[in-house]
Amino acid sequence: MEKCDISSGSVVLSGRQTFIVLRKKSDLIVGCPLVYEGEPLHRADVALEWHELVDAGLSRLDVRCRSIPCQRPVLSVRMIGQVAPETLARVAVRAEREQAQRNVETQARKGTCQSGRSRPKPVRTFWLEGGMMMSRREAALRAG
Repeated sequence: MEKCDISSGSVVLSGRQTFIVLRKKSDLIVGCPLVYEGEPLHRADVALEWHELVDAGLSRLDVRCRSIPCQRPVLSVRMIGQVAPETLARVAVRAEREQAQRNVETQARKGTCQSGRSRPKPVRTFWLEGGMMMSRREAALRAG
């Protein structure tokens, strides 16, 4: 299969990342990455059935689609397979919903910073290990 065969619904490989193509512009594709089950669940994830993955030409069946659109140059991708139109429709709807949610969050963030209030303190990152919440510093001290 050639790069000119890439269209909406194509499953492509770009580097080490696999994508479902939402649309192809002249020299760019807009696609959603496929992630493995070991990764944390995201609100934009779409579960894919095993038969959808097999039809798409994928050998791993522990995959879901993270419907966060990304752009890649067409020259950097290699076509693997094709998903069904129904699968593409589910991914596209979730991608639109995720983008709308991100736009709302961005506007809300901009609105709070312009209101004259000082910026809130950054939130400390905590790691859950053995049922305890630890800061990065505490985790580093335990590991060392």
